[in-house]
Amino acid sequence: MISRHSPASIAPPSSDYSHGVKVTDAKTWMHISGQIGTHADGRLAGDSAMQMEVCWERIFAVLDDADMSKDNIVKVTVFLTKPEDVGLYRQVRDRMLDGHICASTLLIVSGLADPSWTVEIEAIAAK
Repeated sequence: MISRHSPASIAPPSSDYSHGVKVTDAKTWMHISGQIGTHADGRLAGDSAMQMEVCWERIFAVLDDADMSKDNIVKVTVFLTKPEDVGLYRQVRDRMLDGHICASTLLIVSGLADPSWTVEIEAIAAK
């Protein structure tokens, strides 16, 4: 069972995430490596928004392969190379997760393994 915790004694989350996610009775855990915005054939998805969407699609594909779904995600860590993409990322995340709330950390980094990548997303899921 997954429960979300954002106590009233601390400031509320700055966007759609939870300060804490408690998992009880989980039999299966999935740690998803950082996903980047490249298609199956290796082509870069294009601009930042497209890269973000492809990252999420790849995460969903890994979850599906393990008989899990977005509803099983308990934590994501996001790496962005452009501070100006934070608002865009939140819009894409909210659309892709369609109301699912999980714990989240978002970092602005100076670069990723390939300079053309603008985002990398890793996730943890439990079922």
